[in-house]
Amino acid sequence: MRTGIVFVLFIVLWLQQGWAYVPGINDSDRFKFQKDDPILAQMDSLDVVNFFKRHNFTADVNKLNIYNYPKDSVPVFSDEIYRQRLQKLDKLSPFALDYNDDVRKYIELYAVKRRGTAARMLGLAELYFPLFEEVLAKYNMPLELKYLAIVESALNPTAKSKAGAMGLWQFMYGTAKMYGLQINSYVDERCDPIKSTETAARYLKYLSKYYNNDWQLALAAYNAGPGNVNKAIRRAGGQKSYWELREFLPRETAGYVPAFIAVNYIMVYHKEHNIYPVKPMYFHYELDSIYVKKQLSFKQISEYLKIPIEDLRMLNPCFIKDVIPETDYGYPLYLPKTLIGDFIANEQNIYKYLLQEEQIIIPVADTTSTGGAAKQLASGQKEIEHVVQKGEWLSTIARKYNVTVQQIKDWNKLNTENLFIGQKLKIISEGTASYTESGDSRSSTANTSTGNTSGGVQYYTIKSGDTLWSISQKYNTTVDNLRKWNNLYEGRSIQVGMKIIVAKS
Repeated sequence: MRTGIVFVLFIVLWLQQGWAYVPGINDSDRFKFQKDDPILAQMDSLDVVNFFKRHNFTADVNKLNIYNYPKDSVPVFSDEIYRQRLQKLDKLSPFALDYNDDVRKYIELYAVKRRGTAARMLGLAELYFPLFEEVLAKYNMPLELKYLAIVESALNPTAKSKAGAMGLWQFMYGTAKMYGLQINSYVDERCDPIKSTETAARYLKYLSKYYNNDWQLALAAYNAGPGNVNKAIRRAGGQKSYWELREFLPRETAGYVPAFIAVNYIMVYHKEHNIYPVKPMYFHYELDSIYVKKQLSFKQISEYLKIPIEDLRMLNPCFIKDVIPETDYGYPLYLPKTLIGDFIANEQNIYKYLLQEEQIIIPVADTTSTGGAAKQLASGQKEIEHVVQKGEWLSTIARKYNVTVQQIKDWNKLNTENLFIGQKLKIISEGTASYTESGDSRSSTANTSTGNTSGGVQYYTIKSGDTLWSISQKYNTTVDNLRKWNNLYEGRSIQVGMKIIVAKS
């Protein structure tokens, strides 16, 4: 009876503390999930509700279809109607929203041929346009410039052009670096919605001044570069009207301004064309950010906070490897507001879990010597201490020392293939390679194309075109044996250069 009472009291205290185990996360340590402070959580939820009450977005076609169009109706209007509508927009815009045959072609592209894309862009506008408008207002820039991102990327933050331009605003590498955007193996800030928008606003402000507030020339220069626009002006005999020098511009730029005018039109008159927004996964007001200074993978965030990795990729598109790298200044991590409190409450546990169980090593070329001192064993073999460096995996270390992944795991009692920088591994040479006293490989006596034998075990190094079936036939064994000897279960596959066991005596 007393035992039962103690158990009940334990459960009550456990619930009062707000702790809950996260299934599947570091079962050895059983990290606990700390719930967000309930009062703060209520305040955050109230903030979202209040905003939502003021927010008039709806994807309900029954409410949006004010013209009672049949579901599959594709309205098309006369030139005069298009012209009148653009004239209304032009009166409220610093841009010259002209109408001509080229503009009509782009209107029909969005309103007829790409209706589904237009609907998705209308939905994504609820995520990105508030951000764009805030930045444009900061730089005292026309808010219509938000439509430029649609022309550039269709509001896809990871869009990449054939020429190598990236992100919502399609920056080339050189322009991005000139304006201070960071691009490396970890991060591409051209894909960061906030930083790329700041850069776009600054660049467009410069171009507008350069072309004396002629926005059509500024837009052309944003797409083709000022050099190409200036060349076109010279070839046009000094004419500076976009429409007069259009034929001298690159083909893509010749359609750039008409497309921008058409996007201005379709984003305002979409209902008239029976096009309605697709509800986005998130609205701008539902998101918040927190700075992360330690290395952290999307997998850890996903498992702790129960948010899909795909959502994290969409909200944080600048992280190339699904990993936030460690820095002194930190990177913003964007999450739904409802998860910010949970992240803060569990932040140290999330980092701790990463350090113990899920070290993510981003492959970056590193030719630094990594061996430790070699120790001669009684059998004539050598024991080497290898210090794991950035960019190394068990497979690359195995190839370096001419051993197998399974051997390294056995020698070091590893039950996972995840490594962390600075980890020390014991490597025992099998007599198939010679090492200097520092542990560096100088030469190899192994025949890497046919196979070699050591200690009653025969090895083979994978070549291009090899399969487990072809190798099993060559060495008169079975595929099951190859999988068992080399621990090739659970989705592991052979790779060129991998050394595997093909026979045992």
